[in-house]
Amino acid sequence: MNTRLMNDTFRLLHEEWSPIAGIVMDVPCHDLNRLIRVLGPHQLEPKRQTVLLALYSLLYMAQERHRDCSFHDPDLTRNILDGDYLYSLYLQVAVKYEETDLVSYLAPVLKRQKIALAEGRMIDEDLTVHFDTFLCNEYKHKQAGKAM
Repeated sequence: MNTRLMNDTFRLLHEEWSPIAGIVMDVPCHDLNRLIRVLGPHQLEPKRQTVLLALYSLLYMAQERHRDCSFHDPDLTRNILDGDYLYSLYLQVAVKYEETDLVSYLAPVLKRQKIALAEGRMIDEDLTVHFDTFLCNEYKHKQAGKAM
């Protein structure tokens, strides 16, 4: 477990988080550790690791809020609004830290997942796989640019 990276991530999230939203940050450490293991081999700057982990955390929490939606749930409206807030915060943080390529890459994946949830299907896709693929593609693109 990379405690420093997690602390930096929660500090970044706290800076961006609206206190009036009334949402508790709740990403299990084992889920954060999955992405930390993905980030390790990519040799990213510590600040970028923090931003990527924050973006992953926001997406994870948004999905969890939307996953828990049920028409019979008295907290339905709250879950939808919380998930939407977290997703918009994901976009805000991504733009602020210039991770819009990641947003573009993940958009079709997230759309498929939202449609599946709306249709009542479970989503089993691991977002860490998509982060890893994005970072691998980014590295290949940078290497190809250097070769030219």
